[in-house]
Amino acid sequence: MDIKKFKVTDQCIGCMACVGIAESVFQMDDEGKAVVVKQPDSLDEQKLAVEAMEACPVEAIIEIEAKPEQKDIITPITADLKVKDVLDKYPELKQVLMQLSPKFKRLQNPVSYNTLAKFVSFSDAAKITGVSLCEILHSINRYLGVEDKLQKIMPDCIKVKTEKIEYSSEPITWSEPPERYVMNFDNQEQILDLLRTLKPQKSLVVITTIEPDVLVKYAHSLGFKYNIETGREYRISFFNPAEPTQDDAIDIQILDLRNSEEPLNEVLQTAKRIKNGGGFAIIQHFVPEPLIKMVEELGFESKVEKQSNGLVKVYFYKKIDAKESVHNMAGKPKIVLQSATPVAYPVIMALLESARLRKYIDIEQIKVWKETEKHLGWIVNRKADISFSAVITSSKLRDLDVVFPAVVVWDNFTLLTRGYEAKNFGDVKDKEIYLPLFADAPPAKITKYLIKASGYAPEDFKFRFGNPFGRPEIIFQDLAKGKIDTAVLREPEASFAIKILEDQQIKYSELRFDKIWNEINPGFGDFPNAGVVIKGEFARKYPDLVEIFLEELRKAVDFVKHNKQKTAQLSYQMLRQPEDRVLRFLERVHFKYLDGRALRDKIKHYFTLLNEAEILNVKLDEKYLGMFG
Repeated sequence: MDIKKFKVTDQCIGCMACVGIAESVFQMDDEGKAVVVKQPDSLDEQKLAVEAMEACPVEAIIEIEAKPEQKDIITPITADLKVKDVLDKYPELKQVLMQLSPKFKRLQNPVSYNTLAKFVSFSDAAKITGVSLCEILHSINRYLGVEDKLQKIMPDCIKVKTEKIEYSSEPITWSEPPERYVMNFDNQEQILDLLRTLKPQKSLVVITTIEPDVLVKYAHSLGFKYNIETGREYRISFFNPAEPTQDDAIDIQILDLRNSEEPLNEVLQTAKRIKNGGGFAIIQHFVPEPLIKMVEELGFESKVEKQSNGLVKVYFYKKIDAKESVHNMAGKPKIVLQSATPVAYPVIMALLESARLRKYIDIEQIKVWKETEKHLGWIVNRKADISFSAVITSSKLRDLDVVFPAVVVWDNFTLLTRGYEAKNFGDVKDKEIYLPLFADAPPAKITKYLIKASGYAPEDFKFRFGNPFGRPEIIFQDLAKGKIDTAVLREPEASFAIKILEDQQIKYSELRFDKIWNEINPGFGDFPNAGVVIKGEFARKYPDLVEIFLEELRKAVDFVKHNKQKTAQLSYQMLRQPEDRVLRFLERVHFKYLDGRALRDKIKHYFTLLNEAEILNVKLDEKYLGMFG
């Protein structure tokens, strides 16, 4: 019985479900996408790979159709074969090559694949990437199961044509730029990129001591003219004779947002640099409606193109006469908005839908931190005007000029176990408990309070943090993979982990902190987790705008609570998780808007309990409580 083979398509969204199920077959690459690192070589591995394929939420894993007696009819891949010809026949080899060198990742780019790979041989590819030709050939032939055939034809497999190439050089009739690019073995890839992106009616001059075969072949495939001068070195002048398109005429910049850490900032900053008559374009998996609205209000027209490969390209052109838009922007205060964690992303995305908010406020920058602790620096140094921050963190802000007018996130922590059941803290006493951030951060503080209030001594528990900080996204992935079995997680990572475990039918248990809190403090209700911190100077200067912001924030919270499916569609790409996991998060997370006297009373009660348990030592005077509400 033949063992099945698998491959991961470009539809992968990096959810890691396959890695958690079949780690020996699937791994994550540097871009956060799953790849096949080796094909199953046993029925047990095949079974796990099939489970991973079935668990993939976007069906990105497919089985490679087996052909009868395939091994007998496959001929070995040799050095002189063109990369594209081989990959067209065996597309699964892309993943094998990308594991050998990050430089092979250009094969994922349709433009590079259909141009560069079309004429480059494996011998050329070895020169460009710096990977040994033998390593390339043995790796891909081993994958195909014909490495034994390759060994039989050594050394003929690495022979390449050695005849001198006759270059079709022509006299220079074009203008040359002053820049000269020196090509060596380390920067060939960058020079090829310059050639690939050479605009119509532009030229590029390269100096090199390396035979420029690859460059010339590539230029020829692109339809470029070139002039070559030879001597002790090569001087090659390339010219793109194509006529400029509309995009070329305005020198359009293209932003690929598919793996962007901060897509909102990237687009907003680019838009604000564009002059009247200019433009730029973005590439994304989906139509980013809130972002389009924001850019249009900066004086741009937009055009959405859904491409044949499933991607979306949005063109933005700044109107020649954008005076009205610029005038409208002139009176708006520019604000920097940040969030300490991803939990606020759904609310932020809903806020961006608010036409009223966009009318009165120019959001200059939005930052959602992976490194939660860094948001404090932006508050302390007054870089952020509005911040979503933890309530416990407010104890460090009492001497700063800030206000904390509303809390929107409640009951945000939970303890998860994998592979065993925990009914109370006593059941995890002998386990290593992994916590986000550090010992003085909110997750650890609340965990220790609940353990102590439940009759246990926190010092008897084995808490583990990262070096120097425990990152929630790493902890939840390790729990999903089975590298750890006990963790305290916040939202949204807790929901992501739970959804993965449920999809894989792995036994888990949960100690919900909100439930334990109210068992210890009957009648307390929701305990506050995170809210909005506003810079005092901004609040005093723009009191009406702060009121508008808070009104729209309340509406955004209500929208998220009552439109979970729509919110999941708005947020899943920003959260870098499949839509069903984000939906699970939205079903579990507790968003509620609270301000005014009710908030101050809740905060006072909350910190009083933590003070009495000697978890915190916060002075609950009027100065401190006056920040709230």
